[in-house]
Amino acid sequence: MDDALKHDLSVLDLASSLPEAERKQILRRLDGLTGEQTATLLTALRAEALRRCERDGLLWLKFVRTRDETDPLNTVKPFPVELEYVRQLWQLIHAHQRIVIVKSRQMLMSWIACAYCVWHARFHPNQFVVWQSQKEPDAFKMVCVAGGEKAGYLGRMQFLERHLPSWMRMSVKEAQGAIDYPNGSRIEGIPGGADQVRGKVPSIIVEDEYAYQPEAKGVYVAVAPLMQKNTKFIAISTPAGYSGNQFAALYHGLSLGEAQA
Repeated sequence: MDDALKHDLSVLDLASSLPEAERKQILRRLDGLTGEQTATLLTALRAEALRRCERDGLLWLKFVRTRDETDPLNTVKPFPVELEYVRQLWQLIHAHQRIVIVKSRQMLMSWIACAYCVWHARFHPNQFVVWQSQKEPDAFKMVCVAGGEKAGYLGRMQFLERHLPSWMRMSVKEAQGAIDYPNGSRIEGIPGGADQVRGKVPSIIVEDEYAYQPEAKGVYVAVAPLMQKNTKFIAISTPAGYSGNQFAALYHGLSLGEAQA
Protein backbone atom coordinates (compact mmCIF):
# COMPACT_ATOMS: atom_id res chain seq x y z
CA MET A 1 0.00 0.00 0.00
CA ASP A 2 1.40 3.41 -0.91
CA ASP A 3 2.30 6.03 1.68
CA ALA A 4 -0.38 8.44 0.47
CA LEU A 5 -3.15 6.03 1.39
CA LYS A 6 -1.49 5.03 4.65
CA HIS A 7 -1.37 8.67 5.62
CA ASP A 8 -4.96 9.30 4.61
CA LEU A 9 -6.31 11.75 7.16
CA SER A 10 -9.06 9.40 8.23
CA VAL A 11 -6.65 6.60 9.07
CA LEU A 12 -4.11 8.79 10.82
CA ASP A 13 -6.68 10.64 12.87
CA LEU A 14 -8.41 7.47 13.93
CA ALA A 15 -5.17 5.60 14.50
CA SER A 16 -3.68 8.40 16.58
CA SER A 17 -6.65 8.23 18.93
CA LEU A 18 -6.18 4.52 19.60
CA PRO A 19 -3.89 2.76 22.04
CA GLU A 20 -0.43 2.14 20.61
CA ALA A 21 -0.85 -1.63 20.27
CA GLU A 22 -4.17 -1.28 18.44
CA ARG A 23 -2.78 1.43 16.18
CA LYS A 24 0.16 -0.76 15.14
CA GLN A 25 -2.16 -3.68 14.50
CA ILE A 26 -4.31 -1.59 12.15
CA LEU A 27 -1.31 -0.26 10.23
CA ARG A 28 0.11 -3.78 9.87
CA ARG A 29 -3.18 -4.93 8.42
CA LEU A 30 -3.05 -2.15 5.83
CA ASP A 31 0.31 -3.27 4.48
CA GLY A 32 0.08 -5.80 1.69
CA LEU A 33 -3.66 -5.49 1.11
CA THR A 34 -5.15 -5.16 -2.33
CA GLY A 35 -6.94 -1.94 -3.25
CA GLU A 36 -10.33 -3.55 -2.71
CA GLN A 37 -9.30 -5.00 0.65
CA THR A 38 -7.91 -1.65 1.75
CA ALA A 39 -11.12 0.12 0.75
CA THR A 40 -13.15 -2.40 2.77
CA LEU A 41 -10.94 -1.91 5.81
CA LEU A 42 -11.08 1.87 5.48
CA THR A 43 -14.87 1.74 5.36
CA ALA A 44 -14.93 -0.33 8.54
CA LEU A 45 -12.45 2.01 10.24
CA ARG A 46 -14.48 5.05 9.32
CA ALA A 47 -17.71 3.48 10.55
CA GLU A 48 -16.01 2.65 13.85
CA ALA A 49 -14.63 6.19 14.06
CA LEU A 50 -18.14 7.62 13.70
CA ARG A 51 -19.49 5.31 16.40
CA ARG A 52 -16.71 6.37 18.76
CA CYS A 53 -17.12 10.06 17.92
CA GLU A 54 -20.81 9.90 18.75
CA ARG A 55 -19.89 8.73 22.24
CA ASP A 56 -16.77 10.87 22.67
CA GLY A 57 -16.79 14.47 21.46
CA LEU A 58 -13.11 14.92 22.33
CA LEU A 59 -12.26 12.11 19.94
CA TRP A 60 -14.29 13.88 17.24
CA LEU A 61 -12.26 17.07 17.87
CA LYS A 62 -9.22 15.20 16.54
CA PHE A 63 -10.86 15.28 13.13
CA VAL A 64 -11.78 18.98 13.38
CA ARG A 65 -9.94 21.93 11.87
CA THR A 66 -10.10 25.49 13.15
CA ARG A 67 -9.32 28.84 11.51
CA ASP A 68 -6.33 30.82 12.74
CA GLU A 69 -7.02 34.35 11.57
CA THR A 70 -3.69 35.54 12.98
CA ASP A 71 -1.75 33.36 10.52
CA PRO A 72 -2.86 34.18 6.95
CA LEU A 73 -0.24 31.85 5.44
CA ASN A 74 -1.50 28.83 7.39
CA THR A 75 -5.10 29.56 8.29
CA VAL A 76 -6.51 26.04 8.61
CA LYS A 77 -5.08 24.19 11.60
CA PRO A 78 -5.92 21.11 13.65
CA PHE A 79 -8.11 21.82 16.65
CA PRO A 80 -5.68 21.88 19.61
CA VAL A 81 -7.44 19.13 21.51
CA GLU A 82 -4.16 18.24 23.19
CA LEU A 83 -4.38 21.42 25.30
CA GLU A 84 -5.62 20.56 28.76
CA TYR A 85 -7.88 23.61 29.12
CA VAL A 86 -9.59 22.78 25.81
CA ARG A 87 -10.36 19.29 27.07
CA GLN A 88 -11.50 20.55 30.47
CA LEU A 89 -13.82 23.17 29.00
CA TRP A 90 -15.37 20.63 26.63
CA GLN A 91 -15.98 18.26 29.52
CA LEU A 92 -17.52 21.05 31.63
CA ILE A 93 -19.87 22.06 28.82
CA HIS A 94 -20.87 18.45 28.33
CA ALA A 95 -21.41 17.73 32.02
CA HIS A 96 -23.36 20.81 33.13
CA GLN A 97 -26.70 22.25 32.13
CA ARG A 98 -25.69 25.85 32.85
CA ILE A 99 -22.16 27.09 32.29
CA VAL A 100 -20.72 30.61 32.35
CA ILE A 101 -17.44 31.13 30.50
CA VAL A 102 -15.27 34.20 30.98
CA LYS A 103 -13.13 34.48 27.89
CA SER A 104 -10.17 36.43 26.61
CA ARG A 105 -8.85 36.75 23.08
CA GLN A 106 -7.00 33.93 21.32
CA MET A 107 -8.13 31.29 23.82
CA LEU A 108 -10.56 29.54 21.41
CA MET A 109 -13.45 29.74 23.87
CA SER A 110 -15.99 30.62 21.17
CA TRP A 111 -14.50 28.02 18.81
CA ILE A 112 -14.87 25.34 21.48
CA ALA A 113 -18.52 26.29 22.00
CA CYS A 114 -19.10 26.29 18.22
CA ALA A 115 -17.51 22.86 17.91
CA TYR A 116 -19.66 21.52 20.73
CA CYS A 117 -22.80 22.80 19.00
CA VAL A 118 -21.80 21.13 15.73
CA TRP A 119 -20.93 17.85 17.44
CA HIS A 120 -24.24 17.86 19.32
CA ALA A 121 -26.31 18.60 16.21
CA ARG A 122 -24.67 16.11 13.87
CA PHE A 123 -24.52 13.16 16.26
CA HIS A 124 -27.90 13.64 17.99
CA PRO A 125 -31.06 13.64 15.84
CA ASN A 126 -33.77 16.30 16.02
CA GLN A 127 -31.82 18.79 18.10
CA PHE A 128 -32.32 22.55 17.95
CA VAL A 129 -29.27 24.64 18.79
CA VAL A 130 -29.50 28.43 19.08
CA TRP A 131 -26.59 30.87 19.06
CA GLN A 132 -27.57 34.38 20.16
CA SER A 133 -25.35 37.42 19.63
CA GLN A 134 -26.42 41.00 20.19
CA LYS A 135 -26.13 41.82 16.48
CA GLU A 136 -27.59 39.49 13.88
CA PRO A 137 -24.53 39.60 11.55
CA ASP A 138 -22.35 38.47 14.46
CA ALA A 139 -24.65 35.50 15.09
CA PHE A 140 -24.52 34.61 11.40
CA LYS A 141 -20.72 34.75 11.45
CA MET A 142 -20.73 32.18 14.21
CA VAL A 143 -23.13 29.83 12.44
CA CYS A 144 -23.29 30.22 8.66
CA VAL A 145 -22.74 32.95 6.09
CA ALA A 146 -24.66 32.31 2.87
CA GLY A 147 -22.30 32.61 -0.07
CA GLY A 148 -19.45 32.93 2.39
CA GLU A 149 -16.92 31.30 0.09
CA LYS A 150 -17.43 34.11 -2.44
CA ALA A 151 -17.09 36.73 0.27
CA GLY A 152 -14.01 34.97 1.58
CA TYR A 153 -15.53 34.28 5.00
CA LEU A 154 -17.40 31.22 6.25
CA GLY A 155 -19.40 31.15 9.45
CA ARG A 156 -17.48 29.30 12.15
CA MET A 157 -19.78 26.28 12.35
CA GLN A 158 -20.01 26.25 8.57
CA PHE A 159 -16.19 26.25 8.48
CA LEU A 160 -15.99 23.36 10.95
CA GLU A 161 -18.37 21.27 8.86
CA ARG A 162 -16.63 21.98 5.56
CA HIS A 163 -13.17 21.13 6.91
CA LEU A 164 -14.00 17.72 8.29
CA PRO A 165 -12.55 14.74 6.38
CA SER A 166 -14.62 14.22 3.23
CA TRP A 167 -15.97 10.85 4.41
CA MET A 168 -17.27 12.42 7.63
CA ARG A 169 -19.13 15.34 6.07
CA MET A 170 -22.91 15.35 5.96
CA SER A 171 -25.24 16.73 3.30
CA VAL A 172 -26.21 19.78 5.31
CA LYS A 173 -28.37 22.62 4.04
CA GLU A 174 -26.79 26.02 4.53
CA ALA A 175 -28.75 29.25 4.74
CA GLN A 176 -27.99 32.67 6.12
CA GLY A 177 -27.49 32.10 9.83
CA ALA A 178 -28.63 28.47 9.82
CA ILE A 179 -27.45 24.91 9.18
CA ASP A 180 -29.93 22.04 8.78
CA TYR A 181 -28.77 18.44 9.17
CA PRO A 182 -30.23 15.37 7.47
CA ASN A 183 -30.90 13.87 10.92
CA GLY A 184 -33.45 16.62 11.64
CA SER A 185 -31.15 18.80 13.75
CA ARG A 186 -30.83 22.54 13.17
CA ILE A 187 -28.41 25.24 14.29
CA GLU A 188 -29.69 28.81 14.09
CA GLY A 189 -28.11 32.19 14.80
CA ILE A 190 -30.35 34.95 16.14
CA PRO A 191 -29.91 38.57 17.27
CA GLY A 192 -30.10 39.72 20.88
CA GLY A 193 -33.31 40.34 22.76
CA ALA A 194 -35.72 38.40 24.93
CA ASP A 195 -38.38 38.41 22.20
CA GLN A 196 -35.99 36.51 19.94
CA VAL A 197 -35.88 33.50 22.25
CA ARG A 198 -39.48 33.41 23.45
CA GLY A 199 -41.36 30.60 21.78
CA LYS A 200 -38.18 28.69 20.93
CA VAL A 201 -37.38 25.41 22.67
CA PRO A 202 -33.71 24.74 21.97
CA SER A 203 -31.73 21.82 23.28
CA ILE A 204 -28.76 24.19 23.58
CA ILE A 205 -28.71 27.98 23.67
CA VAL A 206 -25.42 29.87 23.56
CA GLU A 207 -25.33 33.51 24.63
CA ASP A 208 -22.35 35.22 23.01
CA GLU A 209 -20.79 38.30 24.64
CA TYR A 210 -23.57 38.04 27.16
CA ALA A 211 -22.19 40.78 29.41
CA TYR A 212 -22.82 43.30 26.62
CA GLN A 213 -26.37 42.28 25.74
CA PRO A 214 -28.76 45.00 26.98
CA GLU A 215 -31.61 42.49 27.38
CA ALA A 216 -29.49 39.78 29.00
CA LYS A 217 -31.71 39.61 32.09
CA GLY A 218 -34.88 39.33 30.00
CA VAL A 219 -33.27 36.61 27.91
CA TYR A 220 -32.43 34.64 31.03
CA VAL A 221 -35.98 35.03 32.37
CA ALA A 222 -37.29 33.65 29.06
CA VAL A 223 -34.82 30.75 28.99
CA ALA A 224 -34.84 29.78 32.69
CA PRO A 225 -38.02 27.63 32.51
CA LEU A 226 -36.50 25.67 29.61
CA MET A 227 -33.57 24.67 31.79
CA GLN A 228 -36.08 22.72 33.86
CA LYS A 229 -36.72 20.74 30.67
CA ASN A 230 -33.06 19.93 29.88
CA THR A 231 -32.12 22.95 27.75
CA LYS A 232 -28.38 23.56 28.11
CA PHE A 233 -27.52 27.23 28.69
CA ILE A 234 -24.02 28.44 27.80
CA ALA A 235 -23.05 32.07 28.43
CA ILE A 236 -19.74 33.29 26.99
CA SER A 237 -18.34 36.78 27.34
CA THR A 238 -15.41 38.99 27.96
CA PRO A 239 -16.04 40.70 31.30
CA ALA A 240 -17.87 44.01 31.58
CA GLY A 241 -17.14 44.66 35.23
CA TYR A 242 -17.59 42.43 38.25
CA SER A 243 -21.19 43.45 38.95
CA GLY A 244 -24.18 45.23 37.47
CA ASN A 245 -24.93 42.84 34.62
CA GLN A 246 -26.56 39.45 34.21
CA PHE A 247 -23.35 37.75 33.07
CA ALA A 248 -21.48 38.86 36.19
CA ALA A 249 -24.40 37.79 38.36
CA LEU A 250 -24.44 34.31 36.87
CA TYR A 251 -20.68 34.03 37.15
CA HIS A 252 -20.77 34.93 40.84
CA GLY A 253 -23.74 32.65 41.46
CA LEU A 254 -26.20 35.42 42.33
CA SER A 255 -29.92 34.98 42.01
CA LEU A 256 -31.90 36.62 39.23
CA GLY A 257 -33.09 39.41 41.50
CA GLU A 258 -29.53 40.30 42.44
CA ALA A 259 -28.32 40.60 38.84
CA GLN A 260 -28.56 44.37 38.69
CA ALA A 261 -27.47 45.07 42.27
